[in-house]
Amino acid sequence: MGKVVEFPQLPGSPLVRPAGKPLWRHVVGEVLRGERLEQQRILTEVAATAGVSPQYLSEIERGRKEPSSEVLGSVAQALGLGLVDVVARVAGRLGAVRDDRLRHDGEAEPQRRAAPADVATPAQGHPLDLSGAGEAQQFSGVAGPGGSGAEVFLLAA
Repeated sequence: MGKVVEFPQLPGSPLVRPAGKPLWRHVVGEVLRGERLEQQRILTEVAATAGVSPQYLSEIERGRKEPSSEVLGSVAQALGLGLVDVVARVAGRLGAVRDDRLRHDGEAEPQRRAAPADVATPAQGHPLDLSGAGEAQQFSGVAGPGGSGAEVFLLAA
């Protein structure tokens, strides 16, 4: 056989991403694998329960495949989790990465972006009109295990 020659990756290549910015599929895989290992379950058993092939579940756990919401829900259920539990854990980890990056960069608070000025608001009486709809409540600290606090708004009509 011949010798394998590795080509250097050019900056800006789609395979090269800035350090500290994990991809969603990588974090989803870490969360699923972590939960499976914590439960001391083998990949083939969880895959069979979820109705996916062990190879596909392995690729999801390694961050090589991005599962559909249906597959993600099936795997989560096979692990005894709800889809919202998995999403909360992923969001918590991504938020922690963001917070660490902000602390490292010396910023105290994440920058909030306002909606562009040219965005139209719904007319009064439109189903999406929220004027006079009630009071909004803010809950802080909603995150998965080990995650950072996120802000969630609940609008009570």
